Amino acid sequence: MSDEIWKILLLDRTTGKNILWANAEYGATEIQFEQIELIQPRWKKVRELQKLRTKLRAEIFTPPDVCKDQNDLIAAEKKSWTDYIDAKFLEITCGEAPYLVSRYNAVTGETIALDNRVGLLDRKLRLVNDETSAVKDWKDFALRAVQSVYGYEFQGDNLFLARKNVFETVIDYHQEKFSHKPPEDFLLNVAEIISWNLWQMDGLSKNYSPPFMDSANLFGGANCKIKDWSTGEIFEFGDLLRGGCR
Repeated sequence: MSDEIWKILLLDRTTGKNILWANAEYGATEIQFEQIELIQPRWKKVRELQKLRTKLRAEIFTPPDVCKDQNDLIAAEKKSWTDYIDAKFLEITCGEAPYLVSRYNAVTGETIALDNRVGLLDRKLRLVNDETSAVKDWKDFALRAVQSVYGYEFQGDNLFLARKNVFETVIDYHQEKFSHKPPEDFLLNVAEIISWNLWQMDGLSKNYSPPFMDSANLFGGANCKIKDWSTGEIFEFGDLLRGGCR
């Protein structure tokens, strides 16, 4: 990926800065572009660090078979394929986003073949591959699919991996359909959507703010901002809970 895409995937749209590490190793510091290579999935971390993260943040990842069983219940509710593409899904405390995309087993690190992936976005993009033929149609529906999935996470390294997994999943399905990588301008659009839809948030905070921030913060309360892609409106996540947004 280009440096520009990596930098977009590091953005925190609420603060205008980079997402924070917000973990036991680096604390409340921003993840710098030069530090991306330090980010490792949970299965690669040493056992002692895994235990520490479980103790501090209750970090335990869900195996694919459990994700599949739960996602099957949601998939059974779909109507037309286009309705399913546009149906909005939110993965709370998403970790590396195993419910949205399943490029690998989040517990063991084992790679999962495209046909066996069980994530909600996987299912949407599989439909896009099956139901479209023209490149333009594929791009339009693929973007709609990415716009429809959301997630939030406290720890920044997990969040970056979730964003990266969603981004690379889009490439995987395009590669499967057309036998080549998508063009850069399309990938920049995908990265922008992901940087809004998967955001860093303290889910236990009544302010629904980024980690380590509260209402007295210089960001003016720091209620996490997300985007309604059907209208282009930017609003605070807390508004959803108050019934102020769709």
